[in-house]
Amino acid sequence: MEFDYRLKVFYVAANTLNFTKAATELFISQPAVSKNIQEIENTVGTPLFERLGNRLILTKAGSILYHHTQLIFEQYNQASYEINKIIGKGNGSLFIGISTTISQYVIPKILAQFVASCPQNDIKVYEYNSKRVEELLLRKEIHLGITEGLTDNRSLKFTPFLKDEIVLVTNTQNPLFNKEEFSLKDLYYIPLVIRETGSGTRDIIEERLRQKGIATHKLRIEITLSSTESIKEYLKYSKAAAFVSIHAISNELNTNQLRIIELTDLNIERNFYITHLHGGLTGLPETFLKYIQKHKNHIYS
Repeated sequence: MEFDYRLKVFYVAANTLNFTKAATELFISQPAVSKNIQEIENTVGTPLFERLGNRLILTKAGSILYHHTQLIFEQYNQASYEINKIIGKGNGSLFIGISTTISQYVIPKILAQFVASCPQNDIKVYEYNSKRVEELLLRKEIHLGITEGLTDNRSLKFTPFLKDEIVLVTNTQNPLFNKEEFSLKDLYYIPLVIRETGSGTRDIIEERLRQKGIATHKLRIEITLSSTESIKEYLKYSKAAAFVSIHAISNELNTNQLRIIELTDLNIERNFYITHLHGGLTGLPETFLKYIQKHKNHIYS
């Protein structure tokens, strides 16, 4: 099923608010983007974009057209998916934004089984921190997000996906940790490795510590790293410790490279969440969400 290509050019340009980025995404030249936009403007009789300093913004007419274009694309994708499902041809689209820990240690297993059950689809997974995933959902650049926490943004619906526990770990040879248990106040004297600002894991850790009366700004932060994988590798050569998901360290615990530091009076449990815009899902994104809800207990038991 095809539709007016100019509308697709407008849709991508309105998403990016940058003709150069739109051209790159569409694999065409920037003049070709400008030409297609100009043809639509000539048809509707009014500009759709205007420049505000160095920024490109939608005009009032452009905003109206963008809103209706989003609805058109949603209906188009749903129609394509339903027709192709009838004729046994899969070519639905599913764009997922997944926070780092989930992307690396949790989702591959269920995603592989879903792809096997629904082949010949356009599935793309993007790895970002939780804050960035939320931004992309609000801009409708992805269909679903799977994140390490939830926010109070009323535009988004959050559905619990999987339980997780965050634990404090260090390397097994670290001489600084020769006790069986540590108290919360010991955290002030432990060199720590933390994730970057915007990480869902970091937000949850800091909030739970504050609830327990720990002044997080007084902690001894040795270094900030941008992924759980880099934190794990760093710990192997350091006398520091770090809070990480239990899902991320199963191999290191089994091979005796890392060990858990027991903290009295602290238990950090959380849910991973599937999130999307309110208003429901259609097509392949809806199928994927139903698949996760049906099979997660079996796959992660």
